Amino acid sequence: MAVCLLYAAATLGLAHSSNYQQGLFLVAAVFSILALSLDLVAGMLGLYSLGHAGLFALGAYGTTILNSHFGWNLFALLPVVVVGVGVVGIIIGSLALRVSGLYFAITSFIFTLIVGVVASDSTITGGYQGLPGPIFPNFPSAMSSFGTALVWAVSGALLVAVIVIWSIRSSALYPALLAIRDAEPFAASAGINTALTRVLMFGLSAALAGLAGWTFSFLGFITPGQFNGTTSINILVMVILGGMNTRLGPIVGAVFISLFPVVVNWNPLWQEILFGAIFIFVIVFVPEGFVGVISRIARRIRAGLTPSSAAPEVNEPTTSLGHGSQPSSALPNTSVSATAAEFALEARNISFSYVAGVTVLNNIDFVVRPGTIHGLIGPNGSGKSTLVNLLSGQLTPSKGTVSLNGHRVETLKAPKRPGFGLMRTFQTAVMVREVSTEDNVTIGLIHKYRWITARSLIWPFLPSGRRDSRSMKSSAHGALRSVGLGEEWTRTKVADIPHGVEQLTQLAAACVGLPSILLLDEPLAGLSAGEIAQVATILRSLRSSGVTVIVVEHQTRFIFDVCDEVTVLAAGEFIKTGQASEVRSDDRVREVYLGQ
Repeated sequence: MAVCLLYAAATLGLAHSSNYQQGLFLVAAVFSILALSLDLVAGMLGLYSLGHAGLFALGAYGTTILNSHFGWNLFALLPVVVVGVGVVGIIIGSLALRVSGLYFAITSFIFTLIVGVVASDSTITGGYQGLPGPIFPNFPSAMSSFGTALVWAVSGALLVAVIVIWSIRSSALYPALLAIRDAEPFAASAGINTALTRVLMFGLSAALAGLAGWTFSFLGFITPGQFNGTTSINILVMVILGGMNTRLGPIVGAVFISLFPVVVNWNPLWQEILFGAIFIFVIVFVPEGFVGVISRIARRIRAGLTPSSAAPEVNEPTTSLGHGSQPSSALPNTSVSATAAEFALEARNISFSYVAGVTVLNNIDFVVRPGTIHGLIGPNGSGKSTLVNLLSGQLTPSKGTVSLNGHRVETLKAPKRPGFGLMRTFQTAVMVREVSTEDNVTIGLIHKYRWITARSLIWPFLPSGRRDSRSMKSSAHGALRSVGLGEEWTRTKVADIPHGVEQLTQLAAACVGLPSILLLDEPLAGLSAGEIAQVATILRSLRSSGVTVIVVEHQTRFIFDVCDEVTVLAAGEFIKTGQASEVRSDDRVREVYLGQ
């Protein structure tokens, strides 16, 4: 509340300031909204869009044309422009997000070029000469004490953009967005529709760019040169210089880039040289940007003032796998009971080829009984990882069926599998390194909650949002405790934890949603003997609680000691399945795998 009052007081002061000061603020505020809109996808999702200048142009031209040519009310135009540009963003996202990285940047840049060509060659846009922007109405005489109405309008638009970004960063969706950016397989396996989320967030980013265009239309003439490729690059530079994926970085960068030429008034050539030098310096030496550098210095100061302590230890795992209270907005428990079918997991006649004519798996039958620990072993190249990806939905079999708790799922993608009770881990832990272990574990709960993406826009203001945040954190703490990680690890960034703790965190993220089937892909990789013993204890505890566990592992001693049943593959062919003791003594298994 205090911040809002200070913001209102600052706006009131600016609304009574000189025209020159108001002009500086209006330009800085408009480009701050634009920079925030780009950071939403560039910082949180890693989508470096060069199409935001085109979206910006749609907002500005749409407002100007609909008002001047068709007489639309400026305030009625606001939702029309924001929603309209957002829909355009969804369409562009649906098409352009089929590619990523450099190809996405180029595709979005082409959109900006197309908008520029259309604006330059169309009569309704005024061609190269452009159009005069609409005049923003003043306050009624009774409200004249508030000053310039346009300052309040632009300040309000900036506040809306800041609140939306702040709300998303405070919501349960934020770690999931970072997972889509940095650890997409992890996000998909946790039940997140990564493609749809990207498209929706790009649509929201486009809507904010449209909002920036609406405000920009009141600042004077609208011409095609204001929305060209250089503008696209400048917006990206604002975000990078200020600090990508930071709360204030895009605003700091926008203020610096938009106001520096006006305030300093250097020779344009020297300005470009200076900007280029600063940009290169930031990219090479401080890629976290201005705000990132300040945050890093502040962390070092706090670390220096905090008494040093020994590194936290990994505790014995708890036997209870309960994880706090049930979420208030959770979906009904869609994970089918492990006893609802004869087999918890049933894969029949599975065949798969990456390349036509080269068979990786050939008519594999793989069935797992409920409430057991089932091992999957085989030499390198036997097809274990491919089978795991087929079972979890990363791949689709060329032939055969996959059933989870009696439900056919072979045509369903990875995000749908948690709804049928399956969660998995990966050979190499794929997690979000810049957030805490607690935040990473909450990603495993995303599929349990309703409307997280929509609610994230106003998450802190919703009682259900605050309640769900508490519930998710409580569940994450319980899951971390269940794998032996105490309170001291919950706030530690994944980038700062040892490998063994990272593997246990990945296991906690898979367990937190209370799956009926848990698929572990080489969970012992890089672990010490003590950590391996701890994993064995955890798996037995899971089995005791009714969870079906499938373990893919090279350490045969662990497999035969812990597993109830074992399946052996070799060269994409089924070799043997049965009780662990029976498989261990089988002559063919000894020949093809154990080397005996």
